[in-house]
Amino acid sequence: MRMGDLVADNAREHPLGVKCLALRAGYLLHHLEVLADILHVPHPAYVFLGYDLCMAGRLRVYVEERDKPIVLIHLMCGYFACDYFAKDAVVHAPKYTKRMQKVYAVRERLHDSLLEHLMLARGVAPEGFAEFLEPDYVAHSHDPFLLPGMEAAVDRIVAAIKNSEPVCVWSDYDADGVPGGVMLSSFLRDMGLTVRHYIPHRHKEGYGLNKEGLAELAGQGIKLVITCDLGTTEVEQIAFANSKGVDVIVTDHHLEPEVLPEALAVINPKLSSSKYPFDGLCGAGVAWKLVQGVLAKYRPESFPEGKEKWYLDLVGIGTLSDMVPLVGENRMLAQFGLKVMRRGRRPGLAALLKLLRIQPRTLTEDDIGFMVSPRINAASRMDSPEAAARLLATENIVEAGELAFALNKINDERKTLVASTVKEVNKRLVLGGLEGPVIVMGSPSWRPGILGLVANSLAEAHHKPTFLWGREGGELLRGSCRSDGVTNIVELMHAAGDVFDHCGGHAASGGFALREERAHELPGALTKAYESLKNQGATAKEISVDRELDLSELPYALRHLDRLAPFGVGNSKPLFIFPNATVGSLKMFGKQQNHLQISLADDFNRVDGIAFFSTPDTFQKRPATGERVDVVGNVERDWRGQPRVRIVDIL
Repeated sequence: MRMGDLVADNAREHPLGVKCLALRAGYLLHHLEVLADILHVPHPAYVFLGYDLCMAGRLRVYVEERDKPIVLIHLMCGYFACDYFAKDAVVHAPKYTKRMQKVYAVRERLHDSLLEHLMLARGVAPEGFAEFLEPDYVAHSHDPFLLPGMEAAVDRIVAAIKNSEPVCVWSDYDADGVPGGVMLSSFLRDMGLTVRHYIPHRHKEGYGLNKEGLAELAGQGIKLVITCDLGTTEVEQIAFANSKGVDVIVTDHHLEPEVLPEALAVINPKLSSSKYPFDGLCGAGVAWKLVQGVLAKYRPESFPEGKEKWYLDLVGIGTLSDMVPLVGENRMLAQFGLKVMRRGRRPGLAALLKLLRIQPRTLTEDDIGFMVSPRINAASRMDSPEAAARLLATENIVEAGELAFALNKINDERKTLVASTVKEVNKRLVLGGLEGPVIVMGSPSWRPGILGLVANSLAEAHHKPTFLWGREGGELLRGSCRSDGVTNIVELMHAAGDVFDHCGGHAASGGFALREERAHELPGALTKAYESLKNQGATAKEISVDRELDLSELPYALRHLDRLAPFGVGNSKPLFIFPNATVGSLKMFGKQQNHLQISLADDFNRVDGIAFFSTPDTFQKRPATGERVDVVGNVERDWRGQPRVRIVDIL
């Protein structure tokens, strides 16, 4: 342990120097070594002291020169030896690992105009400026029949409409699959069909199609199942459906496997056979192309031209919730989706926004990503995905209010469970889980549905790839993993060999499953895999800052940023540096006092800075009232519409 993890706040006022402290620490460690042999104290040792988790002294301790003296925990007596060092000045540091040093570099000025500069920095050529800023619904909607399987799928659905067949929409349970499934179900009902929307239970059934559910549908006389956000890899399940006389149309956006299922149609822009010019659609987006395909061939008089655009709010939620690039057709879908959402015509969404105190007319992608999507996901994480689907589908105002309240309550329960799991994991980490380059931990009592959120928190705090597993039904252990910001998490899992039954995801996040008897192999396999990757030695990540701004320029910047939005993957929110800002008041807020608000000022202006889930110790430099600092952050509007800084770091 590096003893700098426990420091004295008023150390500068105490005459005791570091060298003297190191000498005293040496004496104490000598006694510890003797006592360890007598009392069989394990070393390195960790202890639980009172109500705080603290790391006890190792026999090998590196004492570093610091601007504050170092405080050692007395291993045998179980208290801080503060009488020897800095009386009444000992605090427990909240972090167990050093923060990764971040390096910020301001981009070269590409254009005097801020808007043009930002677009050039994102790879938009001058001739593409107008198209990027003002997407056109018609011009930027590609021909749906360029997608593989579209012709066969449309013909089958039109036949079902004409024959009044009952159909089933089988969707994923996340914030892409649920709104996509509601959108597709609503459209088919508006076309005159009887539709069942089937969402598998995350914990009891798992992801994707399953034989039990398909058998149930076949028993109800359903001969057509249309998937949303799943199905590309479901070879065995779709073969089973075929054996029951059930046709399956797959709409999906996940990567192509070695063997495709023998479905009636597999509509996926990522297939090698696809001629579609854009492969970045989310699951809801692919389902939307099926809607467009059906209407291109069959539009009854009861379904007037343009009516389908009212479904774009659901497509927009899926697009903004999923990790898809907000460029090309996705940018158009997100923009028009937000426009529909701002009209407030969907009772369930309107009720949820009212409960969250979000004005529909000022709704942003951040509101969807940080407020709406987590509540949709919470339904499946905690128990019932149908609650989220019913909220988005209902047309009853009273029911909408009840469902919004229930969904918000479920999300509160989810947050409580995540917080308690994070606390439990941190306890175990202190007791010996931070030694390796990868954090690997699990428990049969942990709910897999919330482990992605827990893993994300740990990866950010400790700057290590994090793998957590749990169990809830089924034979396999299931888990989630998050990157440290440097390591490609999918490459890491693939390099771990056959320890996983299956795994997948994106560079920054993923999921996995493995057999319980192999759980003990996981730490070693991932450590070995980590060491084999070329990027394991990266210690600093250079972060590009778009431009230097004065606080007085915030209103000017907002006018340009409004045109550049919505932001997301492929169109990241611009990052600015505000030099030489004076720190005013600092205060914590929120129910759990876990958010930070800082007043920032220059010679002429004062603005608020805000950092969610942060404390003054979060940043590279701890801000103090009256100090001048460089602030790195985004520009946004507060709830009143006034400009503020979303603080990323303080230097």
